[in-house]
Amino acid sequence: MQRHPLTLSLGLLTASMVAGSAFAQQGPLEEVIVTAQKRSESLEDVPISIAVMGSEAMNKTGVRQMRELAEFVPNVSFTSGSDSNTAVRVRGVGANTRNIGFDTRVGLYLDGVYLGQSPAQNMDIVDLERVEIARGPQGTLFGKNTVAGAINLITHKPDQEFLTEVRGEYGNLDSHRVSAIVNVPLTDTIATRFSVSDNHRDGFVKDITTGTDFNERDGTTYRGQVRYAGDRVDFNLAADYLESERVSYMGEAVTDWSGSISPDPFAPREDEISNNVDNYEKREVWGISATADIDLGSDYSLRSITAYRETESARISDSDHSANDLIKVDYPDQYEQWSQELQLFSPSGERLQYVAGLYLYDQTGSTQRVPSLGSDMDILFDALGVPLAPFSDLFTGAALNTAGTVDTESWAVFINGTYELSDRLTLGFGARYTEEEKTVDYSMIGDVVYLGGVFPVTIAQIFGVAEGPIVDGRTTALYEDKQSYDDFSPTLSLTYAITEEVNVYAKYSSAFKSGGFNVDFVPQAVFDSGLDFDTETVDAYELGLKGTALDGNLRFALAAFQMNFDDYQLNQFVDLGNNLSAITIRNAAEVESRGFEAEATWYPSPNLMLMGSVGYNDAEFSDFPGGATSRNPEGLGADLSGNKLPLAPEWSTAFAAQYNVPVDALNAELVTRLDWTWNDGTYTSEDNIKVANPGSSIPYGYADSYSVLNGRIGLEAMGHWSVYLWGRNLLDEEYLVDTPSDFFGTVLEFKGDPRTYGIEVAYTFD
Repeated sequence: MQRHPLTLSLGLLTASMVAGSAFAQQGPLEEVIVTAQKRSESLEDVPISIAVMGSEAMNKTGVRQMRELAEFVPNVSFTSGSDSNTAVRVRGVGANTRNIGFDTRVGLYLDGVYLGQSPAQNMDIVDLERVEIARGPQGTLFGKNTVAGAINLITHKPDQEFLTEVRGEYGNLDSHRVSAIVNVPLTDTIATRFSVSDNHRDGFVKDITTGTDFNERDGTTYRGQVRYAGDRVDFNLAADYLESERVSYMGEAVTDWSGSISPDPFAPREDEISNNVDNYEKREVWGISATADIDLGSDYSLRSITAYRETESARISDSDHSANDLIKVDYPDQYEQWSQELQLFSPSGERLQYVAGLYLYDQTGSTQRVPSLGSDMDILFDALGVPLAPFSDLFTGAALNTAGTVDTESWAVFINGTYELSDRLTLGFGARYTEEEKTVDYSMIGDVVYLGGVFPVTIAQIFGVAEGPIVDGRTTALYEDKQSYDDFSPTLSLTYAITEEVNVYAKYSSAFKSGGFNVDFVPQAVFDSGLDFDTETVDAYELGLKGTALDGNLRFALAAFQMNFDDYQLNQFVDLGNNLSAITIRNAAEVESRGFEAEATWYPSPNLMLMGSVGYNDAEFSDFPGGATSRNPEGLGADLSGNKLPLAPEWSTAFAAQYNVPVDALNAELVTRLDWTWNDGTYTSEDNIKVANPGSSIPYGYADSYSVLNGRIGLEAMGHWSVYLWGRNLLDEEYLVDTPSDFFGTVLEFKGDPRTYGIEVAYTFD
């Protein structure tokens, strides 16, 4: 295991990245207020390991998407590449899925509204007040699918001050981003706020077959809010819309389509691929919500959050990753969801405080998978060893389609609160009861090719998936099912105030992840035995220390954790050998994740800020019989107990230094900032291997450790204007973030972004 000297140094990223302006950051740190427990509380008083980044810190670091923000938070990661298949991991645990029947493990929320499945998770950052990342199970307050953590995006709300802010940037790779925010008070009680952001960046991976640059960015985000702030009622109506259409990135092939020859003979050079189909991706994500805060009298209050959201994603993938015309796949998915939450707040400042609530949720997810065969099927038939090459022209354009819907209905009741046992000792408690029902209607329908007009050959048979009887000239496999789940998720904590500035806490928490259905291409045996899988649960234990020191110039947080998962759901791309794979979802294993996070912010002088973090995470399968694929040297079905979870680095670190120098002539400051992150090497598959197959020399299954240095320098007159030069990955580090394989066994690499740089200007009218 590799080590890095930073793990023995200061510590460090921090919740106090939330501090407001460059001027406000000088001197003692400001108090950080969070709402991770639904109620506004000081960060030091909340017994949760939380990382917080405020709007000013987001501007200073230059993050533009949630994926980039996660780079600065220890034990948190977002996958790179496809936005429609985003996976968020916290403490080594996440869910990478293209399947509407398989839920996420980290809940993402916008002003308390659940954003749903993977395509909605890599949001553009626009007009956010702060982002709170709560690590560890958050089942009591946030409900299902928060077994690893919860991320809450809190927007700036309309207020009574007129504001117009415009911001623009331009950089290499023809990157440009423009954004605007307008806040307009209409009356003494009504105000509106609107924001828009448009961004574009060219790709940097050249397809030498089509001439297209892959991995571009192209998206637009809108948000509008109208707020009424009366004496006893505060009502906020909000709407948001994101659209993105781009040539996406499904990895760079380092072998031929079959995974047996390296490098790819069609594109042997770095940052080049040879797809004969451009990978295309489109997302539309929008929603509307109404939040009402009502003063009930006697210091009690009620909050109602009503929301409706839709997510549509579509992508086209060249699944053989080569110049050969073998197969392309269309992936259209759609989600519609409605939710209602009621929260009753007891009076603040009392010995007993609590929030009790009711949550209702309804979602319909629909999906299709439309693979179609190309004109070079003779190459595939020869590799599969089937005597169909002379008839390959008959198979051109043949398809094997899946289609399905999964309906989810869920309700829950919860309570969370604190009771002061003494002036220094506080008991925290909470519980949530959830009932959920899921219904699936699914089909796999495939073409049949008749050799000589007489002998039928099914497409399902060629690829080893379920086929069913032939109906109207097509194989038809139909599946319907309904499953019900219930869960009780309690939490308990003790917090002790060592001093007025330092708290220590111990906490137990639990959560569950919904069961579901594997609505994807599955083998006949899996189809016949049922596509359902059961719920996953987690019990977690955490010890923490939080506080401030050095007259308020140092803020620190330490947390040690142990998480135990039962019936861990595994969405696994199992390589069966002979250029065929199976997509399985099962309750396959027990998982343990243990480690710690240490975070600190320190002002050695009024002009110098140092921040840093270190995370250690040992995440492994404590029990995983029969988990190995054919790539494993122990053979297909070998026991993987004791193996590390994929994409779960043991060590992750981040460090930042910012220095402000007054420029009196301009009534401004010269701001210089450096951000450095380092991630340990990690296995990228459950097999924990480093070569593609036993005896092979083709690298596969491991991503080495890497570090990235970002920087900004510029002039800033806070509240008026700013001009910055910025750079990301300044040392142009070449690194891998994943090394997966695809259906036919193609070995792929997902690379991090190269050096990017540019200029940013902003101006505020008030």
